[in-house]
Amino acid sequence: MKKTISILALSLCVAAPTWAAKQMYKWVDAQGKVHYGDTIPPEYAKQGNKEMTKSGRVIKETAAAATPEQIRAREAEEAKEKEEKQKAEEQKRKDKALLGSYTTVGEIDLGEKRNLEAVDLQIKSNELRIRSVQGRLDGLKQQEERITARKRPVPPDLAADIKQTEAEISHLRDNVAELGEEKDKLRARYAADRQRYQELKGLATNSPTPAKK
Repeated sequence: MKKTISILALSLCVAAPTWAAKQMYKWVDAQGKVHYGDTIPPEYAKQGNKEMTKSGRVIKETAAAATPEQIRAREAEEAKEKEEKQKAEEQKRKDKALLGSYTTVGEIDLGEKRNLEAVDLQIKSNELRIRSVQGRLDGLKQQEERITARKRPVPPDLAADIKQTEAEISHLRDNVAELGEEKDKLRARYAADRQRYQELKGLATNSPTPAKK
């Protein structure tokens, strides 16, 4: 019996290389022509191949190495997916904050009104300041005109005061313009919040928007 087992084991050892030799490879060259062989030429090793038996059964399949263009395309797609995921998470956070901040559309309207009124007060304050400074500038200009009418040089301190006062008025006017832009941004933000809140609550989104002030 032991002799029979030994002979069988020896037969298996001898047959092993024969089984290995029955495996073959299939690959495609640069011209698209299909090749078969016991080994793959090194120049085609990265183009993808199939390891198969002589009968054609695929044992293992190796995908082709990605080209630089494919790598760039994949990275761009991954970056896009990441960005979209971040946007979705940010929108989810904003939605949660929006629903936590208001219980009715009326509260959104009230918040908009209060914020616009606060900006209007700042604009009014700047405009009053402009009128005050403009009055001072007019007085300085009159002094300058009287001096030049007598063909005398304008004192350096008077010229400096005029320049400084003009700069102050310019700065105040810039503030008023910026506050006007802030009002536009507030209206746009509250309009977006109002519409999103109505969408989240399943409310009609055609309700009238508060009139501009």
